[in-house]
Amino acid sequence: RRIRTAASMSEEADKRLVIGATAKVKGLKGAPEHNGCIGQLLEFVEEKGRWQIKLSNNGLVLGVKPANLDFVRAPEPDVDDQDDMEGALMQRTKRKFDRIVKKYNLFSEDKAGEIADLLTGSDESVSRISSVDFAAKYGMQEEEAETFLRWIQMGVKFKEEAIDPHNDASQGLAEKLNKM
Repeated sequence: RRIRTAASMSEEADKRLVIGATAKVKGLKGAPEHNGCIGQLLEFVEEKGRWQIKLSNNGLVLGVKPANLDFVRAPEPDVDDQDDMEGALMQRTKRKFDRIVKKYNLFSEDKAGEIADLLTGSDESVSRISSVDFAAKYGMQEEEAETFLRWIQMGVKFKEEAIDPHNDASQGLAEKLNKM
């Protein structure tokens, strides 16, 4: 069994520091105002033994020794294809949507029905709800309301394009799926 020392943990952390990864700046003595800042690693400059890190809060690029960086998150996977980008966006939006539904208890039958009526225009007093109005109605942040409504729009678009049996695109999709 391998004993984990501070040095071995530092070596392991260094392996996770790669271009595109997110890291947190720590232990700077010459510029302590940047300690705690989060940024994306741009490149490792061998001659200087430092990572170029672009700070998220102000866009500043610093040269920082690996010992002064804590790994936060791996880089986002490369997305070459437009369909992959749209799929990744849908996945992120769905995860956010699920968190919002849970946070505001929007999955209850009463609330789900109320929201469905609101969005389909069954409520005569509302023709189209804005994210500001939706946020106010359900006590959430406007950004959360935008995400919630964006996911609903994505679902409607998907239904129209892929599920509607009278749509040419959905017939092509159905044929592809049936061949699998």
